[in-house]
Amino acid sequence: MNFSEAKAQFDAKYSKLPTLDKSIVTVDGKFLSNISIKDVNNNLNEEYYKWQFIYSLIAANLFPRDHIGAEIYFPKGNRKSAPIKIDAVIFRNIEWLESYKKYREDEDQDALDNVRRNAIAVIEFKRDDKKIEQVFNSQIKASLKEPDSSFVLGVYYDAGRLHLFKRINGTISRYDNAKNYLYSQRILEQYQLEITDPYYLIPDFHHIEKYLDKDFELSLSDLKVEDLDIVYTINDENIKASLSHILKSMDSVSMYDESGYLILIQLLALKIFDEKQSETYGTKLRFYIDKEEIYHNDLAAPHVRIFISRLEQLFSEARIYYKSILSENKIDWRNVRHVRVATEVVQQFQKYSLIKSNKSDLYQLVFYNFATEFKKDKNAQFLTPLPIIDFMVEILNPRRNETVCDPCCGIADFLSLSYVNANAKLDDRNLYGFDNDYNMTLLAQLNMLLNGDGNAVITYVPDKGSINQKLAVDGDVKILSSDHHSSGNWDSWPDNTELLKYDVILTNPPFGKGRSLDLSKVAEKDVSKLYELYHLYIKENPKAGLDLGVVFLENAVRQIKIGGRFGIVLSNSIASNNTWTFAREWLVQQVRIVALFDLPPNVFAETGVNTTIIVGYKPTHDRLKKLCKSDYSVFIRDIKEVGYTKKTVNRNVIFDKNYRLDEETFETVINDDGESVTEEEFTKTVQEFRDWCMFQETDLKRIFLE
Repeated sequence: MNFSEAKAQFDAKYSKLPTLDKSIVTVDGKFLSNISIKDVNNNLNEEYYKWQFIYSLIAANLFPRDHIGAEIYFPKGNRKSAPIKIDAVIFRNIEWLESYKKYREDEDQDALDNVRRNAIAVIEFKRDDKKIEQVFNSQIKASLKEPDSSFVLGVYYDAGRLHLFKRINGTISRYDNAKNYLYSQRILEQYQLEITDPYYLIPDFHHIEKYLDKDFELSLSDLKVEDLDIVYTINDENIKASLSHILKSMDSVSMYDESGYLILIQLLALKIFDEKQSETYGTKLRFYIDKEEIYHNDLAAPHVRIFISRLEQLFSEARIYYKSILSENKIDWRNVRHVRVATEVVQQFQKYSLIKSNKSDLYQLVFYNFATEFKKDKNAQFLTPLPIIDFMVEILNPRRNETVCDPCCGIADFLSLSYVNANAKLDDRNLYGFDNDYNMTLLAQLNMLLNGDGNAVITYVPDKGSINQKLAVDGDVKILSSDHHSSGNWDSWPDNTELLKYDVILTNPPFGKGRSLDLSKVAEKDVSKLYELYHLYIKENPKAGLDLGVVFLENAVRQIKIGGRFGIVLSNSIASNNTWTFAREWLVQQVRIVALFDLPPNVFAETGVNTTIIVGYKPTHDRLKKLCKSDYSVFIRDIKEVGYTKKTVNRNVIFDKNYRLDEETFETVINDDGESVTEEEFTKTVQEFRDWCMFQETDLKRIFLE
């Protein structure tokens, strides 16, 4: 049972009762009876929420009952002053109660010292009557200072709204580092107090024990993967600072280019390998650098050589497993510039876990930023915002042994999120990605190493990429020829070649202005002839360029199996303008259009165009004719809120969440898990789409829902 379920269980038991028969834990050292949990107006009072929270902690097996005490008193400096009362405290061992009673009854100072040493978490409760910044300043800070532990968890629980804090060696901050902006002058902004914490972030007793037993100055050579920090969200200020340091380091040695990028990719592969080895075998980590190992001006210095030797050994071991990424060593350890960049990368990432930070966390921030920084604009690459990828994966619903393809995969986020959202039910050997930028394919492979076991088929297809190069069932890449495969006749081969077809295609291809096949060039015109839409296009459009979006639309349709489905992001003009009427007419003759989702303007910062997601599936030809005659229904939505604003800060690309506010209180709205809800329409739209599918033809319902 998790915290949310325990909370619901408590509500089912007690929300209609006026009193709690007996306190769940001791109150000021004693169990109490007949505790009122309603106010004079029969509304739930602060006591109700106190016991709701404590009950949920225990029922969810986060903390043992006997380690928790309610209404714990600590003396102030002046003996005549009233003592400080903390609503609830969690202790490290059960001996706290005996010490507490001795202190309260006999004013025993040694007993008080023992209570303070054993206190590991302090909790304050309220019920909608004070602003969080007032409570933080007047109570939470004071409560966090009472225990003598090196680490103390602070909790503020206000009628379901949860805020978590921590105090490490005297410094108070939010428990989730992403909510810390400690250089701000405003309390609300400093600690992001308007944003709640989800219940799943509440650490359990064993997690806090690890913090208490942890030497915060633990030698880097003694670290294991479980000692590393998990990054909960991509807005972690520490991580953004680390990325900025790496980019500046590359700049300083004139390696803010492809060579620096390749070094970074290989080092990240080494880190992933190192962490996975530690996780599997319990070995100590080797991806680190001590202060004395940092290069200054002598590559032959003994400590510098120790660092280099350690990384070289790690590389030789990882190379056996990660053949594609590490086939050629891009790090020249005799090159001072390479050593400086490697030193900075290791320094910045050595305290963070890549493999334990999940799909929406550290690896996305790293991949998004570095793929953006080192992309080749001439190849018209741009990356899809993660909330949109997540939405499309939820709509297409890849699962089980299905094959999934992205013909212009970039960093392979469509594939990685397909794998993650399927809860590993997908076989990553059935995930296929293609890109015409070799560096992107390396980053895609790195992405898939984090999410699966690295068996995804990521293929570098140069020049025109997957437009004219297809994977055959035997694993070879075949090049289409306009002499034999014109107008989509791609299955016509003089030998036994059979092209691979896919169950699902998910893609956001290059499209729009400046992203076209140039029909004035012989080679590009020749490639265009492979597509039926080219021949339809030139009948009415003497223009010199064929939009790549149209090309990849046909590409997707032709590469899905009968019964397969696709989701593609295209310019809104292709979905609506008269210029592309012929393309839409062609499309409805090939597939059953399932859904159209219009996205708000500039949701893709690199394109600056309005976009539409087109979703469809491919029935048999006879079945499609019958569906067209039946005037089938299409699910259409105009999505206006995507839940984020894309920004670039200190050269880091970040997605600032837009939170939904309560119109009366102006507080962020929280869901059943205590998490602040973003202002987005994807979640509702996915559910509406699934509800709509229930009333469509059997094939559609099976393809998208089962």
